[in-house]
Amino acid sequence: MTDLRDHLEDIAGPVVPVAAGQVDDDIMRGRRATRQRRSIQTAVGSVFGVAALVAAFTVPSGGVGAGPHGPTAAAPPAAVMPVDLVAYQGVQPKGFTIDKVPAGWFVQSDDESHLTLAPEKVRNPGPNVDPSANPVYDSSTYVGKIGVFLESKDQSGPPFEGTAVTVGDRAGVLLKSLPAVIPGQPAGDPADDHGWSLWVRQPSGIWLIVQFWSGLGMSRDQMVELASGVHVHEGAIQGVG
Repeated sequence: MTDLRDHLEDIAGPVVPVAAGQVDDDIMRGRRATRQRRSIQTAVGSVFGVAALVAAFTVPSGGVGAGPHGPTAAAPPAAVMPVDLVAYQGVQPKGFTIDKVPAGWFVQSDDESHLTLAPEKVRNPGPNVDPSANPVYDSSTYVGKIGVFLESKDQSGPPFEGTAVTVGDRAGVLLKSLPAVIPGQPAGDPADDHGWSLWVRQPSGIWLIVQFWSGLGMSRDQMVELASGVHVHEGAIQGVG
């Protein structure tokens, strides 16, 4: 009776000696394939991980401010409410006269060089409010607000091409603000809303600027309507820088 081992050898055929180094080559190929699979899995995981982080932490970013308070790139409140313009009923600012404001807004700060319009909800911040953490409460910034000022003395009109508009009886240019760069946050805003600046040429040749922060929900017609009701006082002054 044929031994089982002999029978298996007849089926499998003679044993072929393994060439020197072949086992090492096979091991290296296996390790290389494993690394490739892990690299692909890591890359795919990173893509979805980044996407998840962007979805979780991306907020509308405001355009870089160009007013007397200098550049700023903090993010405005995310909520956007419908906007209605109403006649302004309060004390007129020092450097400018205004005819209309968004309903529920007030003059948060003003002097001969600027005025700032802000939502009524930030008029009386509570003792636990930290303006540095929520800049809309900070009267020295334009975050989440509307800023009005003259172009600085070292400017000479709009810095880049925009949309020509008529503001009252004057020529204006509506500029889409450039996206702000915020450390630790993605560049740009998914809704492509970076804020707007409306430049209105004055009879003196100086430009009035009405800056609308991102996320305010105002249409182009509303921005033009509000700006057409802004009148520059004789004593209004230009900033520098």
